[in-house]
Order: sequence, then structure tokens, then C-alpha cells
Amino acid sequence: MKHLILLLTTVIISLPIHAQLLIAPTRLVLNADQSVTEKIIVENSSDKPIRLEIKPVYRPITLRGVTRTDQSIAQTEDIAEWIKVSPPVIRELKPNQRRTIRLRFSALPADKGNGEYRAYLWFSPITLAQGQTTDSQSTGPSFNLDFRVNSYIPVYAQRGEIKQDVSFQCESGELRIQNKGKYQFNAMLNTKSLQEKLVLLRQSELVRSLPAKTKVLITQDEQSLHECTL
Repeated sequence: MKHLILLLTTVIISLPIHAQLLIAPTRLVLNADQSVTEKIIVENSSDKPIRLEIKPVYRPITLRGVTRTDQSIAQTEDIAEWIKVSPPVIRELKPNQRRTIRLRFSALPADKGNGEYRAYLWFSPITLAQGQTTDSQSTGPSFNLDFRVNSYIPVYAQRGEIKQDVSFQCESGELRIQNKGKYQFNAMLNTKSLQEKLVLLRQSELVRSLPAKTKVLITQDEQSLHECTL
């Protein structure tokens, strides 16, 4: 059985989710058969303190031209209930301050078959605008809630050997890719004027309109998977 497991190192490599918050890592891929605790680093990159809420959620994916071929896929792939985070709330994260969030993932039950499952960690920072209080009985500073921009990072759990089951169809002015498998499919769409990363989750279909007579090349890890002319 082959699993892809993301290992976290002591070196923090973070990407800006937005102006307020840095999160590392920005993606987790876990073994569905193993309970594990992972660490996530959050850093306030703004010049004001923030309050941060974190919780696991499931989100449907909406991408241009992509539909899910299984109407009950949300019930199938949602693993939010097997994820716990601690702490769920950081009441104050000062500018440039870092904190560690612990994600506890419980192994999936045996009745979930081979395939890829997913959820997201939802991060909701609220800027705290510091100012003098108007309450004469209070001697400390007061904080007023300002704004929030929610962010998400995906958490995937994989069970079984990863197998691809993908079909390609080229018609006049239309490219159709169907991922019939239970694992996501990643590839590059290449034309003379376009290079685009394709991500199709399990049991999904992509339909993309392109100019007639366009030469299309689908590659994965620099290897050609499919070539056609629309």
C-alpha cells in the first residue's frame, strides 16, 4: 500500500494567505489509516493585533467548467468530523507573533473504502483596533472588532494505492476531461497561447471551450498524457 504523507520540518516555509496572516504549511496530505497530530504555524504579518478562529469545515469546490459526477460526493469525501484543532481560538496574536496550531486527525473508519477524502481548515482573523476605552471604570486599553478575511487550507486523507482513471475527449471547440477515479488528478493544459494547471478532484469532469483547431497537449510531470486538435 502506497501513501503520500506530508512531513513538516523545523524550517517554516510559509506563503501569504492574505495581508494579515501567514500559514505554514498551506496543504496537508495524510494517511487515512493512521491517527496523527500535525503542527501548523500561524503568524500575524499585519501591524495590528488580531483575534483568530480556526475550525475544520467541508467546502464544495466551484471551478470554471468543473462538475462532480457523483451527486452525493459531499457525504462520501467529507472528513471534517475526524479533525480536531487546538486551540480553536487565539484571542490575541500580536504583530509578527507566531503561534502553533495542533491538528489531530483520527484514522478513518474501515467502512470508508480506498480513495481520497478531504476537508479544510478555516482561518478567520479579526483585526483588533486598539484605542482608549470610554469606560471610566476600566484602566486598560479596549479593542474594537474591525474586519475579517477568511482563509482555507486543504487537508487530504488518502487510503489505498493511488490509481488514475482519466479519460480525454476532444471535439470541435471543446475539451472534455473526466476523472472517473477516487483520487484527484493533476496535470498541465498546454496550447500555443495557454498554459494552465488542471486539478480535478475525485469523480469530477472538466469541460473547457477553446478555439476550433487548437492543438492541445496534456502533460503530467513533464510526460505527455494526451494530445489532440480541437
